[in-house]
Amino acid sequence: MHRLRSNWVSIAGHVVDIVYPKRCAGCGRRGAWVCSECESRYVPFAQPWCVRCGVPVSGNGCKCDSTPSCIDRIRSYGPFEGWLRQAILQFKYEAEWARAEHLGPLLATSIADLREVDTLVPVPLHPARLRQRGFNQSQHLAKEIAKLVNVRVEESVVRTRRTQAQARLKGVDRAANVADAFAVPEAASVAGHVVVLIDDVVTTGSTLAACGSVLRKAGAVSVSAVTLAREM
Repeated sequence: MHRLRSNWVSIAGHVVDIVYPKRCAGCGRRGAWVCSECESRYVPFAQPWCVRCGVPVSGNGCKCDSTPSCIDRIRSYGPFEGWLRQAILQFKYEAEWARAEHLGPLLATSIADLREVDTLVPVPLHPARLRQRGFNQSQHLAKEIAKLVNVRVEESVVRTRRTQAQARLKGVDRAANVADAFAVPEAASVAGHVVVLIDDVVTTGSTLAACGSVLRKAGAVSVSAVTLAREM
């Protein structure tokens, strides 16, 4: 049975490679999601970093001033630049959802750096945008992480109204855009839990703040966030 399952996984992997052939997010060469040359030019976040915002203490300094008060800690794989930036854009806007198999595991070490975690909650899309895009990138990332850290994924937060794309907005407009745009329909799914929000990029933290706020109101004892990248 195990061999049969392995064979099916292998076949599925080959099918994905044919339909969605791997290409480097940095230079576009075929064969890998990121080639060794492009990967070597990117510097991910490394310790020592700020315990709260997760930004290395050297270089740009901490980002605690833009970390929402309802979020205990944020961890990101690295800055929103280089091959990672291109990978996120291709993953999110060009429907290259198969990149989740590469991007998701990058966040596993970030999860391990946080204290004990009960639940992973992907930042949701509005149903209309989900139909338009065809998938929720944060949900795909959460599922890939869950395979490695053995933590359940709960889609506890929902969008109650459609908002403009945050990438088109700046500063205070981002906060206003997502104000009262989220809810937790079933509080029991997070009450008393240590929750980690999963998203692709944190810029001003407005979306995380809006999600974190409703999770707190639903009874989560702690809310942290893990993202692929952080705008520096």
